[in-house]
Amino acid sequence: MKNLMKLLLVLIVVLSSVAIMPTAAQDDDDTLLVGSQIPYPPFVDTDENYEVVGFEVDLMAAIAADTGFDFKFVSAQLDTIFSALAEGEFDMVMAAAPISSEHKEAIDFTDPYFNAGQTMAVRVDLAGEISNPEDLAGYRVGVEIDTPGEEYANGIEGAEVSQFEDIKLAFEALSAGDVDAIIHDITTSADIIASDPDIEAVIVGDLLTDEFYGIAVASENSALLDTLNTSLANVIADGTYAEIYKQWFGQQPSAAFMPAEETTDEGAAEMTVDFTDPVSVVNGLLFTFFAAEDASEMLAFACKGAEESPLFPDNDTLAGFTGMSLVDASNLTLEVEEVEDGVVSVTAAEGSTVTLLVGENEMDLPIAMLLGQLDIESIRLEQDDSGNWLVCPSTEDAE
Repeated sequence: MKNLMKLLLVLIVVLSSVAIMPTAAQDDDDTLLVGSQIPYPPFVDTDENYEVVGFEVDLMAAIAADTGFDFKFVSAQLDTIFSALAEGEFDMVMAAAPISSEHKEAIDFTDPYFNAGQTMAVRVDLAGEISNPEDLAGYRVGVEIDTPGEEYANGIEGAEVSQFEDIKLAFEALSAGDVDAIIHDITTSADIIASDPDIEAVIVGDLLTDEFYGIAVASENSALLDTLNTSLANVIADGTYAEIYKQWFGQQPSAAFMPAEETTDEGAAEMTVDFTDPVSVVNGLLFTFFAAEDASEMLAFACKGAEESPLFPDNDTLAGFTGMSLVDASNLTLEVEEVEDGVVSVTAAEGSTVTLLVGENEMDLPIAMLLGQLDIESIRLEQDDSGNWLVCPSTEDAE
């Protein structure tokens, strides 16, 4: 089962034809040269066959496929890479480079393609308790000395900050239970967690700070800049970016790099689901309930053996809601209560409603009424070994 699924994603993208202006760096065979610092895993590296691989390589391949150009990564010294770009040695630079105005007279950056900001990682058993910095009061937070993560953690009221010489030591302490959470940059944290599942950690909440990376081009090459921005937006919008990010970092990217919630021509809302967040899972289950053409689509949210729950109706029951679609869930507030380690109960706050499109008319439906029709008061979720929450009714709930 994919940790991240697209639900009813309907995107209408108008592609404009933008010419790519060649530079002196461009090969005779029309291959665009991409200056980079090699190796710098997981962004760019070489494999056992000496092929260039990495997150940036795959992302550039997606961008190039969208537009229709060929490219080649070229190793360069980081301290001179931008001056080399300005002098025409490359067509662009993609090297985990923060967007900066330092070289603004010679180069321009694309829109961001990565956010390397600070984030929170916690043990899997605490993922239901900690989702924002305020939740860290009373918990032990591991940081690497003299990093932005330490600076941020020191500003959290009530948190007990533990310093480590190396962030890997902090993650070892997290695994051993000596600290409860870690604040560090998303790149390193995600790479450590993906590389060592035995740590049993998961990244929670939104990024705490922003440090955006961009692709650099020579300032006179505005046509290439526009082309890269257009294709970058396309691969984000169609979910390709999220798939590449998931492959290299083991989790979904931040919301800025996810396909946005859209509205179809018929007015039905669309969304994506973060399976590490029980609220997102329940929201996704609700959206799918009104959109699924086959009841089996609902089982993407179910733990093994939960098929008999009234939350997962058969096709006949689902057919009773044909002609209805969910337009807006902004008035829906879900509350999460921990039942036991790895088990939570999600209920709708009093007065929560969703807006449905019934035929050509919109109507507000109290969520309690919908759940009442299914004889459900709350939704029980269990966390699997990967830190994902799945709807998993107890035996009593299923009867």
